[in-house]
Amino acid sequence: MRPIIRNSWCSLPLVLALAVVPTVAFSQSSVCYSIRARETAAQLARRLTGDARNEYQPWFQIVDSSSRSVPKSQYDRIRRGWSACIVKETSQASVQRVSQVEPARVPDPPVAGPQPAQTAATTAVVETAASNILRVFDPIDLRVLDRVDLTWVWLGFTVIVPWFTWRILDHYVGRRSTVVIVMRHFAYRFVSEFERPLIQQPAERPVRSRLRLSPARAKLEILLAPGQGRRYPNLSDHRKNVEYDVVRILRLLADDSFVSGPLYTQAGWVVVPFRFKVGQKHTGVT
Repeated sequence: MRPIIRNSWCSLPLVLALAVVPTVAFSQSSVCYSIRARETAAQLARRLTGDARNEYQPWFQIVDSSSRSVPKSQYDRIRRGWSACIVKETSQASVQRVSQVEPARVPDPPVAGPQPAQTAATTAVVETAASNILRVFDPIDLRVLDRVDLTWVWLGFTVIVPWFTWRILDHYVGRRSTVVIVMRHFAYRFVSEFERPLIQQPAERPVRSRLRLSPARAKLEILLAPGQGRRYPNLSDHRKNVEYDVVRILRLLADDSFVSGPLYTQAGWVVVPFRFKVGQKHTGVT
């Protein structure tokens, strides 16, 4: 996996660079004109291109005094010292295209009454709505989709997505393994200290023990039962003694990460439940 990770990091800058590289159309030279005093964007577009609607064309841009493009949504606040720039190779073709698609005006039949005034008002409302729509979608340059090579984008996904998935799984498995190691070590110390006062001969095991782990739920259960020929531990005759030993061992181990619960009996075993709290001192366990 290490070569894959290293290759993924090496290919990431290349994928991002190729995904946003502009085409030759954006590298075309442009001509800039100074804005006259009290001249609006529509008047400027009409003076330079012959049509006021060209102010919202992508090849028509207004730049400020530091040569930075001004968003089209701010064309109603033109300041002194700004300029209007037009791409040389696309301006004329775009102007002709706009004039070609302009629908021919069909003369309205003569209607008595205030019909011309209503038609003019309706036209003004439609033009205002179209202008607002263009201003809303101005920050979204749809030509970016034409400049993106989808082959490199999919290649980046096929490299980066598996790497992120592997990192997430590796973190989960490593965290779970750490919790299991800490739980087993605590259980071993607990059982050793529990049976230490009960040992009479070095070879005997006065207590039988089992372990139930649930790392996902942060739960640990230590099951204790009397050894061969023994009666301790059990909760029917020696509940107080077992509870005392549990408290004594917890004080001796001095591990605040494990919180004990109430004892209970299950199939002849004394179950000592614990709830595990992940602490900072366990993050370095390997």
